[in-house]
Amino acid sequence: MSNMHNTTGLPWVSIILLNYNGYQDTIECLTSLFKLDYQSFSIIIVDNHSSDNSLDHIEQWLQNCDHRNSNFYSDRKVIDSFHNHETVSAGTEWPSPIQEGSFITTIQAGKNLGFAGGNNIGIKYAIHYFAPDFLWILNNDTVVAPDSLTQLVLEAQKDLSYGKKIGIWGSKLLYYHQPDIIQAIGGKLNLTYLTTSHLAEGLQDLPSSQPESPAQDYVVGASLFVSKKLIQEVGLLSEDYFLYFEELDWAKRGEKAGFRLGYVPTSKVYHKEGKSIGSSSAGKKKSDLADYHGLRSKIIFFRKFYPERKLQLYTVLMASVLLRLGRLQFKRAFRAISLIGLTK
Repeated sequence: MSNMHNTTGLPWVSIILLNYNGYQDTIECLTSLFKLDYQSFSIIIVDNHSSDNSLDHIEQWLQNCDHRNSNFYSDRKVIDSFHNHETVSAGTEWPSPIQEGSFITTIQAGKNLGFAGGNNIGIKYAIHYFAPDFLWILNNDTVVAPDSLTQLVLEAQKDLSYGKKIGIWGSKLLYYHQPDIIQAIGGKLNLTYLTTSHLAEGLQDLPSSQPESPAQDYVVGASLFVSKKLIQEVGLLSEDYFLYFEELDWAKRGEKAGFRLGYVPTSKVYHKEGKSIGSSSAGKKKSDLADYHGLRSKIIFFRKFYPERKLQLYTVLMASVLLRLGRLQFKRAFRAISLIGLTK
C-alpha cells in the first residue's frame, strides 16, 4: 500500500510503542513525541493486554490533551482504535481502513504476547497502512529529545546514500533519572561467559568517553530504528522469545543477510529502564519474570545461533541454579532447573 499520508517528501517513519501496565510512562513518552521537530510520522500504540485499563487511560488522555501547540497535530484526528489482534497476526483479514489524517492508532492485543509479539502487531499494522520507509520501535518508558528522530533519519539517509547496508540504527540511551549518564550506545555479546552487556554503560555523556562507531553486536531494544529493507529481507522480530534477546536475534539474522548496525550519537533517548517487567541493570535488580525469561531466552538464542556451545550452555545454566540456591532464591532456582530440557 502506498503512503497516502506523506506530502512532505521526507521519509515516513512509523513509531511503535508497546504498553503493558504502564500508561503513565506511555503518556509521558507521547508528550515528548509530540514535541519532535520531525513531521512525517505516525504512532501505533499496542497494549499487551494490560490489567490496569491502560488503553482507556491513554485514549482518554489523547482525547483531552491540548494538541494545538503541536505542529504534528494541526487539524488531524487523534485516535483510530483497533481492538482485534488476531486478524493482524493472521495477516488475512484487516479492519476497516484508517481515516485519512488519523496518525495515532491504538491496538489492544488479546493477550500478553511479549516484546516481540506485541511489537510485531504494530509493525505489521504500520506496514499495511502507512508503508513507512523506517520504523522506530521505542520503549514506552522513554522520553526522547526533540531532534532525536530527525537525527536518526539524517544519519540513515546518509548511510544508505553511501551504499552502506545498515538495517538497524541505535540512539544514545541515557538514564532518565541521570540524564548525563549513558545507559548504552550499543550491546555486546560475550561468548566466553554467554552474557550480554551495554557498551559505555555508566560513563559520563562526554564526547571523549565514547566512540562514534561502537563495535556493537546488537542495538539495545529501547530504541530500534529499523529500515524497511531489513524487514523485507530478514523478517519481523522472532517470537521464539517472550522477553530479552529479541534484538540480538534480529541483529544476527540481519548479519547473515549482509546487514550492518548503525549508531547515531546525536539521537538522545532517556530511558527509565525495565519499568514494565520490574528490572534494572543499573541497580542489578531483576523481577522473577525478568530472571526466568532472561535464562529462557539465553538458552533459545544460543541453541539457535551457537549450537556447538551446547555443553557450555548447560554448564552456565547449572551455575545459574547453584547461584540462586546460594542466595536462597529457591523459586528462581527451581524455575531455572525447569529450563534444563531446553539445553538439549
